[in-house]
Amino acid sequence: MKWLISILLVLMAAVSLALLAHQDPGFVVIGRGPWTLETSLFMFGFLLLCSLGLLYFLARAGFLLWQLPERWQHSRRSRLHGRAQLALQQGVSALAEGAWTEAERTLLRSYPHYLHYLGAAYAAQQTQRLERRDEYLEQAHNNAPAEYRLMVNLLQADLQLAAGQYSLALATVKPLQAQAPKHPRVLALLLRIYQGLHNWYGLWELLPELRKRKVLSDSEADALEISTAVALLHLTVAQSTLAATTTWERLPKTLRLKPAVTQIYVKHLAQEGQLDQADTLLRDSLKQHWDADSVLLYAELSTTNASQQLNRAEAWLKGRERDPVLLLALGKLCMRNRLWGKAQQYLEAALGIAPNTAVYQALGDLLNQLGETGQAAEQYRKGLLSLTTVKPPHAPLPESAAATSE
Repeated sequence: MKWLISILLVLMAAVSLALLAHQDPGFVVIGRGPWTLETSLFMFGFLLLCSLGLLYFLARAGFLLWQLPERWQHSRRSRLHGRAQLALQQGVSALAEGAWTEAERTLLRSYPHYLHYLGAAYAAQQTQRLERRDEYLEQAHNNAPAEYRLMVNLLQADLQLAAGQYSLALATVKPLQAQAPKHPRVLALLLRIYQGLHNWYGLWELLPELRKRKVLSDSEADALEISTAVALLHLTVAQSTLAATTTWERLPKTLRLKPAVTQIYVKHLAQEGQLDQADTLLRDSLKQHWDADSVLLYAELSTTNASQQLNRAEAWLKGRERDPVLLLALGKLCMRNRLWGKAQQYLEAALGIAPNTAVYQALGDLLNQLGETGQAAEQYRKGLLSLTTVKPPHAPLPESAAATSE
């Protein structure tokens, strides 16, 4: 309808101009030297319009010819992009199906960019072709836009960790830590790397940032802090007394009183003959955190005043009269003080609450001390047959540390 109206308007304008030209055609004279051109005004206007139209079409054609190479390149890129998109879809589908070789071949067959190379790197790793994986990762890094290179490096570190290449992963992530020290993924990768390398010093330094950036929940961070402190103490205790003492003094006071941490250092003090200091430290820990292993370890300590140690332990009975672990510890402390009858009462009370191998063993030792070898053998037999319902005590301390004060 619009075209019809436009044609009618043009025809009306043409008719109006023709009538005007018929009434008064006018004239135009153009002279140049000996040459003179004379024509009607209407014909001059017509020729002028035709010339302008011809110039427009020539300019348009020239512009199109100028743009032809760029248009051809754009068309070629569009075709290649379409093929690459198809290859990416098919390659990802093959990855999901676990067809690693097919996925690798498909992803690389048509104009691959960094996403294709990342998928091919993953497929190569699944078939244990790590050298090819590294080649694809390098291509991905070179082809990725600058804003996506961090993501490429993070995936590279993930693949290296999955392959157990902790040292290579560390070399990949360390530069990222300098670029993005607060990035949660970088911190999480460093956590996994340090754990894999047993780099407890690095992990200890990383802990505050893990808490601050909420990479771990509070409970997870607390558990990691305790396990790292235990690992550091184990490591430094094996090195020297000075190293162990230095590590211990650098730990926060609240952390020193955690049972798992306290027990490591108490054992070290006992080995060094510092039994009274170990006694004090273990009691401080028990005041803050009642723990069965710590109670049993306390019974293993042979301080310079065994009767005082027993009195302190008996004070813990208030409110814990039916605690089988405490009763076992008291039985052992009574044996150290040669209070055989009292020891037997505590051990039998523990058996009545929670029979287990550790209590049968202690009762058998007591009966052996009393010369009742037959009954002792029976207790040992029951201990072998019993189901352990309470965790067994710590391994006995070295003889040099466990020697009695008598």
